[in-house]
Formats: sequence, C-alpha cells, structure tokens
Amino acid sequence: MQRTALVALATGVVLGVASFSADLAGGALGVALQFVASTGFAWGCAAFAAAVLARTRGGAVAAAVGVLCAATACYYGLNFATGRWRVNGLGPVVTAAAYWTVLSIIGGAALGGLAHLVRTARATRAAAAGGVVCGLLSGAGIDIVLTLLAVGDHGRERLAAGLLQAVLGVGVATWAYARRPGARAWARYAVAAGVACVAGALAWGAVEAVPVAGF
Repeated sequence: MQRTALVALATGVVLGVASFSADLAGGALGVALQFVASTGFAWGCAAFAAAVLARTRGGAVAAAVGVLCAATACYYGLNFATGRWRVNGLGPVVTAAAYWTVLSIIGGAALGGLAHLVRTARATRAAAAGGVVCGLLSGAGIDIVLTLLAVGDHGRERLAAGLLQAVLGVGVATWAYARRPGARAWARYAVAAGVACVAGALAWGAVEAVPVAGF
C-alpha cells in the first residue's frame, strides 16, 4: 500500500512538472511534451496505470486520485512559484486550480474503481468497466477530432494529435482488459466501449467548455 502511494505521488509530480514545462517549451519539444503530459489521455492513462497496480479497491481509488491531485497541485504550484500566474491574475488561477482539483478527485475515483473492476470482477462486469475506461481515456481525443471537423479546421497536426489520443485510449483500455486474469466477454466490452466513447467525448466537451478549463 505504501509503495503504491509513493508510486502514485511520484507519477503525479513528474506529470505536473512535465505539463508545466510543456506550456513553456516551443518547437518539436513543446509539441511532444504537450501530447505526453498535457492531454486528457496522458493524465487519465497515468492514473489508470497507477490504480491497476493496487491490490484493493480502496488502494486503486487512492492511487488514481493521488496521481491526478499531485499532478494538479504540482502544476499550479509551479505557476505560483514562478510568478506565471501574474499573466492572468490570481483569481482565475485559484479558480482553475480548484476546478481541476475537484475533477481530479472525481475522475481519479472513477478510474480507480474501474481499474479494480477490470482486474478482479467477473467477465461481464469487467467488460462493462473496461468499456467505460475506454471512453474515459479516448474521450478527449474524440472530442478534439469532432470539434475540429465541425468547425472546418483540418490542420493536420491538431487532427493527428486528437486522433492519436483517441486511438491510444482505445488501445490502452483494450490491452488492460485483454491482460486481466480470467474470462473475457468481448462482445459486451465492444458495446460498452462504443457507448462510453460517445459519452466520454460529450463529457470532455462539457469540461472544456467551462472558462477556467483553459488555464
């Protein structure tokens, strides 16, 4: 339990530092860091991976929440420490930090519980849980692609980044479900994943629509 907590904390700190660095970096390095550390897929995948390592449901939830909260605290802590908050003013940054902390707790709890179900539940429940994980990990990428297509923005880099997030989200969730011990219900997983991907894209679009989400 203690080892899992330390791994979660370390993962969150690394993710937060990388995300902060991505905001400052330019060129190819900036693009790479943005994808690796500042996307919904990256943060969700890190939380899910930490949760899978835990043996109990409580440990899985704590690990996922720990990763996301540590990353959020580190990211905004660096913004305060370096004075970057002065660009936008203190109020918006505090509001954004609080907003993402709440979402980190909610999202982490969901991913942690689902990770435990994927690994330990009977085939049908694990399939449904795996499908929901698929939607959570790929939702941000799907939302990016659909939004860009809807507004007629066919920029190759942004579309490619969104598509890659979506594909990797599906790939990670499917790999995790395939690697679980015991039986698997692939048809149920496919249906759950399809529904969850649509719901995940809609949910992420709502999250991004909140003004504070942009900081």
